[in-house]
Amino acid sequence: MKNNKTKYLTLKEVHEALTNILAEFDRICRENNLCYTIAYGTMIGAVRHKGFIPWDDDIDVFMPRPDYERFYALVKSGEIKLSEHFLLSDDRGKHAYYAFTKLMDDRYRIKSWSHIEVPYLYIDIFPLDGAPDNEKEMKKLRKRCLKYSAIGALARWAVPDHKWAILMRVFLFPFYLFGSIYGTARAARKANYYAKKNDFYSCEKCSLFNFEEVMGKWTMEREKFFDLVELPFENINVYCISAYDEWLTNFYGNYMQLPPENKRITHGLKVWRVN
Repeated sequence: MKNNKTKYLTLKEVHEALTNILAEFDRICRENNLCYTIAYGTMIGAVRHKGFIPWDDDIDVFMPRPDYERFYALVKSGEIKLSEHFLLSDDRGKHAYYAFTKLMDDRYRIKSWSHIEVPYLYIDIFPLDGAPDNEKEMKKLRKRCLKYSAIGALARWAVPDHKWAILMRVFLFPFYLFGSIYGTARAARKANYYAKKNDFYSCEKCSLFNFEEVMGKWTMEREKFFDLVELPFENINVYCISAYDEWLTNFYGNYMQLPPENKRITHGLKVWRVN
């Protein structure tokens, strides 16, 4: 249990722990012929730094929906045996917080205003779904998924710790109450229902629809997802789409240029090892 004498991990130690989780995920995927690619800041880190962006403190990966569903089912059924200390969060059922899953390591507890839904250090695993070619249908799908992801976000009651926190909590309380009554599990179920409307292999393009910050903001040709390369990441090798330059440029612009120091923001995680 945490106490006043808790020793928090340094960022370097957090990187080492996160890399171990990614290595476990990579092992499972290689042994079971499951497809994935690193994503977002993790992809930038691998390309630009051969590991973490120096100030980053999380890891993101994408999986095609069919591989994601197989991965989730095999782990939850026990057919795939995770190494000791690793466990998978729920993306469905009464304990779901998000419409995607997280691979966690129960040796490391976390504390953060924006990460209150799971108790342990984790990596995010996002499913990619088929994207409609019709722009009108794309906007309609994005709107529906955003609605339910936003409801789930309201129920998580994430308010940053700053001088306006009390006023923000007062203002947001009715929204939190609505989200809590509706429920994160119900919101996740609805978001997943709409995200999976278009079969992954029946569409020429794919996108992410179940994470409110980025959903539907980009699409990628489905075939490009299966053209993978291995990139070094810290002390392991991981899979990445070979079109990483195109994807990162479309999403971030000049991703090889370091941002100004005031833009080098972490998720504010405090991590400590459980005895």
